[in-house]
Amino acid sequence: MSYKIDPRKQIRAVEARLARHADDPQTTRNLKTMREHMRAEALGDFDALMATVSPHAAYTSFNSGPDAPNSPRSREAVAQYYGGMVAANCHQIEHDLDRIVADRDNITTEGTLRIAYPNAVLRSMGHEVADDAPYHLFEARLMIVWGFDADGLVRCEDSYVAGDGFAGIAARAVQQEDIFTPKADRI
Repeated sequence: MSYKIDPRKQIRAVEARLARHADDPQTTRNLKTMREHMRAEALGDFDALMATVSPHAAYTSFNSGPDAPNSPRSREAVAQYYGGMVAANCHQIEHDLDRIVADRDNITTEGTLRIAYPNAVLRSMGHEVADDAPYHLFEARLMIVWGFDADGLVRCEDSYVAGDGFAGIAARAVQQEDIFTPKADRI
C-alpha cells in the first residue's frame, strides 16, 4: 500500500547508507543513533527518543529563530518539545530523504518533510480546516544538520525549511489509513 506519510522512508534511507559500510566507526555510530532517534520519534516512544539526546542538546530552527518554541535550547527544553509533540499526536512524520552527508561530528539530511497535523492543533494555530479528515498534510523541503557529542548522542538538530508547508493545508486532508502506523516490530 502507498501511504501519504510513511516514517519508514527516512529509516530506510539511513539503513541504505549504513549498508554501504563506507564510514568510519564514529560516523557509523552517529548514523545508528540518528536511526534510533527516528524510530523512537515515529513510534512516539518518548523515553527511547530522549535516550538518544545529549545532556548538552540545543536545537535551532533557523526559520523561526533561536528563541522560538521549536528551537529548544537545553535537554529539558528538548524533552518538553518532544513530549508536547507526542502528546498532541504530531509525531506522524515522513522525511523522504534524498541526501545524507555524514562525517565524524555531523550528519546533514535533506528531503521532503510531511507531517500529519491533527485538526485541533491546526485550529489552535489559527488555520481553518474542515472535519473531512482527522488530519491535514504539512509538506515542505527540510534540511537538518544533526550534531553529535563525544558519546554519539544528538547534540543538535539545526533545521532549515524551504517553503511554507502550511500554505494550502486545508485542501490536503489526510485519513488515518493514509498514514503508516508503526509498531515496534514493523519499523
